[in-house]
Amino acid sequence: MRKAYRILVLFLVLLFGGGSVMNAQSSIFQRWKTRRIEKKMAGPDRRVRDKQKVKEPRSVTRAKKEQEKRQAELKTDYKKAVKANRQRNFDIQSDNVKERMKQNEKEIRKREKERRKAIRKAGRKARKKYK
Repeated sequence: MRKAYRILVLFLVLLFGGGSVMNAQSSIFQRWKTRRIEKKMAGPDRRVRDKQKVKEPRSVTRAKKEQEKRQAELKTDYKKAVKANRQRNFDIQSDNVKERMKQNEKEIRKREKERRKAIRKAGRKARKKYK
């Protein structure tokens, strides 16, 4: 009775355990099959292509162009207003203040020029370093 019980347990262990080992081995050795299936599903070209452009109705494109024109007009009007305001503020000042303002503008331009020059020089050094 005990011998039959042991044989039965051994048989069940081999039956269930051996099946899982066989499945594991088959999945290891047949991995290329799943990759082939994935490639077929993805198609020959895996990269993402640019989407086709959808042509908008003429009314939409016309409205966009008009809006761009208005934006450009507003921008130029703003620049003109700022320039006129600066000129008016300059004209209001006394002669001494005008001279000082002109001198400050010259100094600012000179400082900016020196700063740009220093940046270019540092960039030149970096280019030589990584050439």
